[in-house]
Amino acid sequence: NDFGENAKINYTIVDFGGKHSITNYYSNLQGDNCDNQLNTIYLGKENQVFDLNYIGELRGKKSNIDIEVQGALKDTSKKHFKGTIDFKKGAKKSKGNENEYCMLLSNKAKSIALPMLLCTEEDVEGNHSTASGKVDAKQLFYLMTRGLSYKEAVKLIVKANFQKIIDRINDEELRNVILKEIDKKLD
Repeated sequence: NDFGENAKINYTIVDFGGKHSITNYYSNLQGDNCDNQLNTIYLGKENQVFDLNYIGELRGKKSNIDIEVQGALKDTSKKHFKGTIDFKKGAKKSKGNENEYCMLLSNKAKSIALPMLLCTEEDVEGNHSTASGKVDAKQLFYLMTRGLSYKEAVKLIVKANFQKIIDRINDEELRNVILKEIDKKLD
């Protein structure tokens, strides 16, 4: 999508996928003072494959894009994330942030992330981070000493990681459906 001056875009993707899930997102912030918030959660199990390709181009002055991706993979599921923030000529004083985190719930799950920042303009700020790892053993231990089973503790940790994005969804009924689906996928 192409967005003009002062455009405000808040886009949330919740992907629990089929066997192979492909998500492409493209935004072209042409006008000045645009703001693009892209939030994604994904949860894979069995042999599901997620292919996420996000591109945000900034052309207007003082524009902003924030890409937040939180996921969890169990069994032999896989994720490929490619995120690009591209500061084009004219994007002075613009900012771009890209954060992707994948929680690996199995030794056989695989996460590949390729964040990229491109720039042909001066005086911009671009940040990116990506990480993947197992559930924190200290968190698990703490929750399990409080009476939760291993499975219940993992569910709670996954939901806590996803909560920031889920809270941005205005529809309470939809939020509850998402939380129930997370429970179902993690059983």
